[in-house]
Amino acid sequence: MGTKDTDMDSEFIERVPASLRKLVLQKYNYACVSCGVKDEDVRLTVACMVPLSQGGEPVEENLTALCSNCHLLFDRQPREHEFVSFLAELLSQHPDFEAVTKDVVLGRKERYRADLIAQSKDQIAPEKLLIECKTYKPFASSGIQNVVDQLATYRKAIGEAKLILAVPATLREVHVSALKEADIHVWDLHYIAQAFSKQLKTVQPGYYKALFLSAASRETTGTREDELIAELDKCIAGHEYWSVYQSLVGDILEHLFTPPLGKPISELADKTKVNRRDFILPNYTETGFWAFMREKYEADYVVVDAKNYAGRVSKAAVLQIANYLKSHGAGLFGLIVSRIGGDAGGCEHTLREQWLVHRKLILVLDDDDVKEMLVARSDGRPPEEIVSRKIENFRLSM
Repeated sequence: MGTKDTDMDSEFIERVPASLRKLVLQKYNYACVSCGVKDEDVRLTVACMVPLSQGGEPVEENLTALCSNCHLLFDRQPREHEFVSFLAELLSQHPDFEAVTKDVVLGRKERYRADLIAQSKDQIAPEKLLIECKTYKPFASSGIQNVVDQLATYRKAIGEAKLILAVPATLREVHVSALKEADIHVWDLHYIAQAFSKQLKTVQPGYYKALFLSAASRETTGTREDELIAELDKCIAGHEYWSVYQSLVGDILEHLFTPPLGKPISELADKTKVNRRDFILPNYTETGFWAFMREKYEADYVVVDAKNYAGRVSKAAVLQIANYLKSHGAGLFGLIVSRIGGDAGGCEHTLREQWLVHRKLILVLDDDDVKEMLVARSDGRPPEEIVSRKIENFRLSM
């Protein structure tokens, strides 16, 4: 995150109530979760794991304890090679692994560069491990099949080895299933936090140390994101439950995006009283993703329709929300939040037509998309990543 993106968090840190600061420091034994320095030696700060600028809340569950140096590292957007080095350090300190090597060149005729190679110390069946490290965003954008194909190529080049994909995030179940089917093991945010819990306390300070230690501290308690996912799973699709679903979508949108967006305004109609939308989120953000959306796609307001359909969204639902989108009114960006997405015929064609002819950008989010945004929020990643990827996929498919 840049300086502007952290202004809101800095203001909160400066005025955090003494009682809340004490609660957080007690939780982490008055020590920086990253480097271990004690509050009695260096005054610690409380830091938001999910930044306020990305929808985080100034509550105990979203706060961790960091010294000023580690806080600066935590605020900076990490690079993938830093995750590779971090995981290599964890492996080197773990008693079950040895011969840890980074950036290994594989193959004879064609050469490939693997992130990590290690050897397990299992006395009965020692294994060679080939570990590919991905940060979540490029992994999600490129698709799971690209990762499977890449590791399959590595398998041919290295021979017998246990293939592992390491990701500092929670993967979608569909991705985990595809990897397991390809005989690829997954080391995600929660697995690494648990499997390397002792080593996390001794590795060098940095973003990933703070991230995984914070994840480990949340393992014992449920999160608001877990509650919302459970409510979404329990909500029955169909017209009879439209009001329940609409209310739940409003709660989810507010949890995910307020702030930086304004609180959802429900049941708004235009002057004709013909076009009514379920929610409108004001967008006055000056930095980050939503500022870009306002400048690029005229998302002065984010217009949302919740459709609790048992079937797929059709052309009619797209035209309904399109009628409300006006350059001189709410803007030209809308979301249809449904249960199983849009159909491949009328819905998809109408989405493209509205963009090509009227420059109205409308996205359809299904249950999996909503859950993925909630998981991202729980992991400490901006849920806007999923919206950004949907736009990217839509634009690149034109």
